[in-house]
Amino acid sequence: MVKTLDFIQQVFKGKSIYRILFNWQVEKHCHSLAGEVLDLAAGAGASYQRYLPKGLKVTKTDFYAGHKPDKVIDFNQPLPFEDETIENAFLFNAVNLARESKELFSEIHRILRPSGRFFMSSLFLANEVAEPHDYLRYGYDGLMKDLKTAGFSSIKIVRIGERFTAAAYLLHPCWLFNFIRLVVYSLALIFDKLIPKKLRKKSPCPIGYFLTIIK
Repeated sequence: MVKTLDFIQQVFKGKSIYRILFNWQVEKHCHSLAGEVLDLAAGAGASYQRYLPKGLKVTKTDFYAGHKPDKVIDFNQPLPFEDETIENAFLFNAVNLARESKELFSEIHRILRPSGRFFMSSLFLANEVAEPHDYLRYGYDGLMKDLKTAGFSSIKIVRIGERFTAAAYLLHPCWLFNFIRLVVYSLALIFDKLIPKKLRKKSPCPIGYFLTIIK
C-alpha cells in the first residue's frame, strides 16, 4: 500500500518511470547507510534525496554553481580530495557525462577509504543528455570490466526496468498528462512481469543499472 501511494505521488509529480524505479533502488540499497556521503552529481534538489536515511550527512557537489552545491567540481578533472578520505560516494545518472569514465572510476577508488562504499546508477536506454556533453552508454559487462580495472572487487549490478518500462520511459515526453502516465506506467510494470524469465535472462533490455560497490 505504501509503495502504491508513493508510486502515485511520484507520477503526479511528473517523474518518469525510470526515476521512480531508480528512487526505489536508492531506498532499498541505501536504507542502512550511515556516516558521510560524497554525492558527485547532486544536481538541484534531486528526488532520490528524500529516500536516503535521516541523519545521513551528504556533501553535494555539482558541475553547475547554479545548482547551489556544497562544492563545485568537474569530475572530468582529478577529484579535489585526498587519498582514502571519503567514506561513501554516489554517482547517480551521470557517468555518461564523463569524457574518460575509466579515469573517473579510478579517482573514486583512490579517494574512498578501505571498505568504502560506492553507489552508482547508469542509464542504458535514454535520450541524449547534453549536460554539458553526453559521451557514452554502458552495458552490464562494460560497467563490470571498467570498475574491476579501476580496482573495485565487490560489484553488484541490478538491472532497472525491462522492455515495456523502457519503451514507456523513452516516450515520457509524449504522455502530456499525469493521469495518462499513471495508466501507461502501471501497465508497463505489469507487462514487464509477464516477460518470460528465460527471455529476461538471455536477452535483457533494461532502462539502466543500479550498482552497489565496495572498495
